[in-house]
Amino acid sequence: MREGIHPLPSNRFIPRRTDVKKTAALMLSLPLSLLAAPALAEPLELTLEEFKMYRGYHSALEDPKVQAMKPDARLAAIAKKNFKVSAGELEAAVQKGEAAGDIGGRCAAQLKAALAGTSLGPVVTMVDVDAKAEHAVAYVAWANEDTAQLEEEAATVASQARACPVISSVQVWATARGAPTQRVFQALVSASAASKVQPDKIKDFADTRYIKLFEKVKNAANGDDLSQPAP
Repeated sequence: MREGIHPLPSNRFIPRRTDVKKTAALMLSLPLSLLAAPALAEPLELTLEEFKMYRGYHSALEDPKVQAMKPDARLAAIAKKNFKVSAGELEAAVQKGEAAGDIGGRCAAQLKAALAGTSLGPVVTMVDVDAKAEHAVAYVAWANEDTAQLEEEAATVASQARACPVISSVQVWATARGAPTQRVFQALVSASAASKVQPDKIKDFADTRYIKLFEKVKNAANGDDLSQPAP
């Protein structure tokens, strides 16, 4: 036997063609939602306050008055005037923000993963987060089959807003199943209001208590005109 070449062990498993066919058949029989299940999103280690300081700092750097300062004096001045914190606290927040990378993308991934674990998961059609400014906004859309369930579905979305700590508000809307351009519901909810929605209480309070947490509500089930979607 030549050096460096070793025979295969006699007990090594080599799949038979019939085993491969059975495995392929099993995969095809699984629901698409399981095959395409999203991977767990890496947690975003950034608080709302840190995020606002991070974005606010970069926004303040565009101020002509700040630009007129010496570069090494800007951070301390912004910390004191804009956020009432020490220069060290602001610097730490900025460093965490920079290290976080694509905050909007990571936030959307966390929210998408959270929604996938709810009853609404299979019909969610869009999850996006605009985190370019201090006020980060999440956008969530889904396909609705029964307009009587719209308020419960909206509450379900709101209950998962806590999945991303930097979200300030959530814009939600639903379209009719099979008609993606036909809106049947739209509303806005702040993250602080959304935090009051308890997932295990949605069926009891969605159409009484929780719907009152939303603003600018339009619901086709109530006869509202949604021909002009909110921007």
